[in-house]
Amino acid sequence: MTVRRRWRGAAALALTAAACTTPHPAGALPRHGSSRLHGDTLVQGRTHYGVPILQKSFFWDGNGEDDVAGLGVHVAHFVGDDVAIGAGLNLGNWFQSGPDAQSAELEGLLRAYPFHGGPLFVDLHGGFQQATDAAPTGGTDWNFSFGFGPGVDLPVAEDCSLLLGCSYHHISNALGRRNDRNPSQNEARLWIGFAWTL
Repeated sequence: MTVRRRWRGAAALALTAAACTTPHPAGALPRHGSSRLHGDTLVQGRTHYGVPILQKSFFWDGNGEDDVAGLGVHVAHFVGDDVAIGAGLNLGNWFQSGPDAQSAELEGLLRAYPFHGGPLFVDLHGGFQQATDAAPTGGTDWNFSFGFGPGVDLPVAEDCSLLLGCSYHHISNALGRRNDRNPSQNEARLWIGFAWTL
């Protein structure tokens, strides 16, 4: 009985090892996440949450105090291996002491992966935002935007990756730092999303 159990255990281990080392069927590709090669196009969907930085940071004052959360979708084309240019739309909700404001932000996107095959990427983005009311509080319903920050690209399936990022995000209406209607806002914007290769 003991010999039989040992034989069955050995057979089970052998079958498990064989299953783990079986090559992919003909024509099938291994799971490797979204592709980043020249000529590829990706679509990215994400959600974000921004926390205001209540002081001057880099070159910009930041007097805005509104948290903001939202959704975004971007399309980017790789003009070279590991370098993509694209555009996108961010929809946001600005949490204010009175009624909240909602916004739509159109932005351009430049993404670069500094290490070929590695998970790290860096984004540079900028655009224009229109809101239903002053955003941030005390400002105007329109603003220009600018931001940058790192992220990681984690493969989860064939042509699909999980993306995690953190961006410095600045908005201002460019009326000047001494204008009472320009309480520009700096944010640490955390985001999570998915990217698919078309």
